[in-house]
Amino acid sequence: MGRLKTPLLLQRGYPKSDRLGRIKKLDLSNLQLQTKDLDLKLLNRMKQLKELDLSDNLLEKVPEGLDLPCLQVLKCSNNQLEDVTPLQQFTALEEVDFEDNLYLTVNDNYKISSLLPNIRKINGKETASLMNHVKILNRELTSRVTAYWEKNYKDQPGSRAQARDIHKEFVKSAVKDVRYGPESLSDFTQWKVKMIAQQLVASKLTRKGASSEEVSPSEEVSPSEEVSPSEEVSREDDLSPETPGTPRTLATPAGASNPEYMLKLSAFKWKKRLPSDPPPCKRARPSPPPDSQPVSQSSSPGSGQSALAESPQGEMHTGGQESMELRPMHFLQCHSKGNSPEDFSTQLWACAFEPTWNDSPGLPGGPSQTVATCGGEAVCIIDCQTGLVLHRYKVPGEEFFTVAWTCLTLVTQDGRKKRSSVLAAAGRRGVVSLIHVRAGFCYGDIRAHRKPIAMACFSPSQETHLFTASYNKRIILWDIGLPDCNYHFRPSQLLTLDTSATPLRLCPVPSCPDHYLLAGCEDGCFAWDIRMEESQKRRDFEMVFLFPQGPEQAHKRVDGLGFVSEDIVASKGCTPGSICLWSWSQSLARRGDKQHVTAIILAELQWSSTELSYLTLSTCPEKAFVFCGDEEGSVWMYNVSRYLEQQQPSKAKVAPTKILRWPDLSARGQKMHKTLINTAVADPTFTYLVALTDTNIIAIWKKL
Repeated sequence: MGRLKTPLLLQRGYPKSDRLGRIKKLDLSNLQLQTKDLDLKLLNRMKQLKELDLSDNLLEKVPEGLDLPCLQVLKCSNNQLEDVTPLQQFTALEEVDFEDNLYLTVNDNYKISSLLPNIRKINGKETASLMNHVKILNRELTSRVTAYWEKNYKDQPGSRAQARDIHKEFVKSAVKDVRYGPESLSDFTQWKVKMIAQQLVASKLTRKGASSEEVSPSEEVSPSEEVSPSEEVSREDDLSPETPGTPRTLATPAGASNPEYMLKLSAFKWKKRLPSDPPPCKRARPSPPPDSQPVSQSSSPGSGQSALAESPQGEMHTGGQESMELRPMHFLQCHSKGNSPEDFSTQLWACAFEPTWNDSPGLPGGPSQTVATCGGEAVCIIDCQTGLVLHRYKVPGEEFFTVAWTCLTLVTQDGRKKRSSVLAAAGRRGVVSLIHVRAGFCYGDIRAHRKPIAMACFSPSQETHLFTASYNKRIILWDIGLPDCNYHFRPSQLLTLDTSATPLRLCPVPSCPDHYLLAGCEDGCFAWDIRMEESQKRRDFEMVFLFPQGPEQAHKRVDGLGFVSEDIVASKGCTPGSICLWSWSQSLARRGDKQHVTAIILAELQWSSTELSYLTLSTCPEKAFVFCGDEEGSVWMYNVSRYLEQQQPSKAKVAPTKILRWPDLSARGQKMHKTLINTAVADPTFTYLVALTDTNIIAIWKKL
């Protein structure tokens, strides 16, 4: 298509007119237009234009200098756009659609919300919650940039010319050093930090030349009033109106002496998938429901309802070793069926923190505050610091049981390589959904099994290798492949591992992740040889581990499994009321050629005496901790560092380092009873602890 001409604009404009200045709606979609084809002089004559459709073209950018003061709706999906900041020239813009532009990510949604105060919809989604999150991020980043200035640059003397050099250095170093929010939003936060820092130094230079009177940096950067995160969650009248049908958030105000928990709804919908028949419950829910008191009919899913903590929160009961405090941050309800505020029955099954990655493929690089949770029909991506749901992926009719992270090297259309986090989620339908979190959508499904998938995990050494454990008594190793620039990918099945009962937990052995896979199953703990150089692609287990409690205990359900170090395994299920710590290397050393291997127990950790199954343990190898929830809402925490180098077994049971008790909560005027903790997981640095319940509540604590 060549350069735009007046006849084409008149032909595609509405209402029909012989003057460009009278056109209010213009459709320029699917014309193979490039940026150079847009004639600014012609377009700028359309002063009454309210809606412009540029979708399905070849635009590399939206040109600067478009004077369209009345433009309210802009559609530019399926182009080659790389930057959304030129859209700030459309000050009246209310709706924008830029989906299917490969180089644009969720960060650009945040940029648009920050640049255009009147924006109501982005890519077809309401922006009320997104705008609220942007406000919180802006407030926190402004505070951090201000503090960074005060600490490092405030008192540096010099002339005006020297001040300019210092200010340039400040902007550069602030972008590098000031951090806040999840890794998936790093592009937005760095962009925002640069803007805040530039505004601050501009104000400093202006005031330095005009007056010696000092004005606080926070006043200079943030002239408009904004509500702090703590105010938003502690005062109902400060909450902005929210859209109906959004997941609720019960969040703790920072620094409150008597914490209040606020129910707040915010919607982040993913592209919907094909529905299937509603699944039965995975396990009958033993927790009692909230007291069946009448609920006010005036309460709506969009109204902020409070849940009050009726006793001190985060109470720690010491079992010995060390002093430790955890502060309750948020109590979230974001997996509700139909976004119902009355849903306290959806069971939440698994969560996993997004790793930060080194340059070397597959190697985690540090802490993360972004966690993925699954349960019911939804997978949620949550920022643990703010308690905000960043994304929500929903499959009607599905029940998600497991999530797992990896980091893939994706290739863009111009040949650039970029490392991006990918989340695998699976459950009742036996389908693995692959979600590119940064781009904000599910790019493909793998129909892995005919029966439900109990667990999935990635190989720590091969970024595209995914293990899936199914109720059809099989574990399959997949190569999910690398998606191309159009997200086309080709998965392949590498191995099939047969089990005698349902596999529940999977753990590649850290010291030899390409050699052995360890699994906890309904009938015991097994290991398989997974070396790819072996010709046989379908294999039986190579070893079964026996725990020394007598013949009748030789085979029993192992529903909790994890490595605390490269050698020490924590397992639960074989011994009632305890968690076993045992040595992989010592057990293998005494194996010989036998298939049955006696596990060398180093210690038994005292745990709840409940007979309920599927209360999954987790480990934090970096801090040598083991976590496990119980039937009363408590999280048992064990620091096992002293046992990692131990050669001889401990004779007495090891008491928990701490027991974190479930707080007394009420929601919507109803008493929240103690609940069952299905799993509790900490990030690699044990900064945050996340617990999932069978009453549709996610609890987040922060270690002080």
